[in-house]
Amino acid sequence: KDKKSPLVFTLAGEQVVKRGRELLAKGQDLVEVGKLCQTDAMEGQLRLGCIPTIAPFLLVDLVQEVNLRYPKLHLLLREDTTANLLQSLRNGELDVLILALPMDIGNLESRIVGRDAFRMVISRNQADAIRVPIKYADLPDESVFLLENEHCLTEHAVSACKLTEKEKINPFTATSLHTLVQMVANGLGTTFIPQMAIEHGLLENQNLVVIDPPGQQAYREIGLIWRPSSSRSHTFNLLADLLSEML
Repeated sequence: KDKKSPLVFTLAGEQVVKRGRELLAKGQDLVEVGKLCQTDAMEGQLRLGCIPTIAPFLLVDLVQEVNLRYPKLHLLLREDTTANLLQSLRNGELDVLILALPMDIGNLESRIVGRDAFRMVISRNQADAIRVPIKYADLPDESVFLLENEHCLTEHAVSACKLTEKEKINPFTATSLHTLVQMVANGLGTTFIPQMAIEHGLLENQNLVVIDPPGQQAYREIGLIWRPSSSRSHTFNLLADLLSEML
């Protein structure tokens, strides 16, 4: 059989599809209005998306707290990159997101629920040769390892920790925080790790030293994001209250 040519949307067609998805999401929000008249704000399913540099260190505790306080609220969880989660939210495939900020979220609603400090980690052997407080000028070139650009943590860490010497950054990137830690533990250099991940045992059984990065108040903000057309803003604000307590 002859292979059929792939279907390709024109620019106008892509806009029609995008607009159609947005209208479907708004229609779904209208349906939720009717449901809210019959149920409590903290009942039913809630489709929540979270980025990989937060999800493993927060969602287990969040689910436990929700089950304890709001047993009729059932969280459906998705872990993905920021860009994919934002698109899913706009398409109506997710109800609310937990993201690291600052981030361009357009006209979406947001509420900051906490801060997560950045720390630098380095192998114990290399730490003996590093003066504290650390200065980037003292580090060898290409000795700072980061995550792939798909992870917003890279941009947040570089900005918050005021790393302006691009020659210090190694062009080889990691796909996850766990891989990043393994590279540093093998004595390849240093990296930035969120305090949240450290507190949840990411560095356990690793011969690593944790130090403060240059500058002051290096952190990322954690925020809850949802569509302005959603009728569940009360639900999201109660969830934000819970996250604020946890963080």
